[in-house]
Amino acid sequence: LVESTAKIVLVERGLPVNDKDDLPKLVLQAEQALLVHPTNHAPGPDGSDAVRKILGGATTVTAGIAELRNRGFGTGHGQIGKRVGLSARHAHLAFNGARTWCEFILDTLADPDAPWRT
Repeated sequence: LVESTAKIVLVERGLPVNDKDDLPKLVLQAEQALLVHPTNHAPGPDGSDAVRKILGGATTVTAGIAELRNRGFGTGHGQIGKRVGLSARHAHLAFNGARTWCEFILDTLADPDAPWRT
């Protein structure tokens, strides 16, 4: 979900998509393309400390999701067999974190007043 969302942003912004880029790099590129990366100092609400802290936390969540996937807890990379060690609550945590980041990014992409449009 996060990977697809990041790639949608890059395509919509007319930027190249490298299928070999890892998830954290794609997240960084998407956030930079929309001028909402936590290190941006854009004026307005996206540049406020509170929003940057929240977005920074959401960005960190996407890195954790990538780690779970790469350690064999997800369905990525063609994993087969039963996953052990994590429960449904962990899946809910990962999904809700991914959804939060994706919703913000897609809302920003669609927002006619978003910083990247100026």
